[in-house]
Amino acid sequence: MSEAPAGDRRARTPRQELLGSTLSAVMALQFAAVVMFGKEVAAGELPFPMLAIRFAGQSLLLFIVLIVLRKPLAPAPGERLPLILAATLGYGSEAAMFFAALNHGKAGAVTLLFYLYPVWVMLVTIALDRRPPGWRLFVALLLALGGSAVVIVGGGEVEVAPMGILLAIATSLAYTAYLVTVDRTIKTTDPVTAAAWLGGGAATSNVVFAFAFGASDLPDSSSWPFLLGMAVFSAGAFAAMLGGLQLVGAVRNAIIGVMEPLGVAVLAAFFLDEPVTAPMAIGGILILGGAILATLVRTTRVREPDV
Repeated sequence: MSEAPAGDRRARTPRQELLGSTLSAVMALQFAAVVMFGKEVAAGELPFPMLAIRFAGQSLLLFIVLIVLRKPLAPAPGERLPLILAATLGYGSEAAMFFAALNHGKAGAVTLLFYLYPVWVMLVTIALDRRPPGWRLFVALLLALGGSAVVIVGGGEVEVAPMGILLAIATSLAYTAYLVTVDRTIKTTDPVTAAAWLGGGAATSNVVFAFAFGASDLPDSSSWPFLLGMAVFSAGAFAAMLGGLQLVGAVRNAIIGVMEPLGVAVLAAFFLDEPVTAPMAIGGILILGGAILATLVRTTRVREPDV
């Protein structure tokens, strides 16, 4: 069995794999909370200033945590440039395109198209590794995507203009590039450190977008408490994302991440008194089934003791 690089955080035991899957699920639920807070923010037609504030707040919070915990503020040598590129060209662009797509279609339709990204992640991974990830992950992917479609389509918001379709698909491709790049290059950097830099890079790219497109409308004063909530949950979601990604890889992280629309529906039911519909229940069962199956897949190999 080949030795892993020094400091590589990839899971080597079933317990570590379970931790990675759990962190991926926590990521999805926290991103769902970000969506809930984001619904209350008056962002204007071009959301770049709002996103810059969100990501800058996330980065600031995480750097404070790093200082308090006395963790490294800089990524590991050799991982800084890939992290900067993933943050600015990947996640920063993905977030900007997603919110821009919302101006050209209903949230349900845009989200449904965005959640093609686990398919792209799996196809890219197969192409790079020259081997399929296993039939159980294919089944998990189908369950998760099917459940997500049921939840979103069941909400009745599936209208989208051609420009919205293009932006939503571009968003899913940008997120795929971000996820695969981070998975394959950020091996040893502490997840909180990486998340802080990702937030800073995403904030920078959205500041550039704001100047490039003349977007100067800041959220009004009533939106700032919700912006703070977005920053807090973004910080937690990014840290969990990086932790889960380093442990279980891009494919499982992507499949489990499809729990996000289910999380939005559940949070809306609890906090906004939105009804729990039959499509939500059916889709939720499918999504959870896919997430559980992805969690149970084992890629570790336990070395037998010498006799």
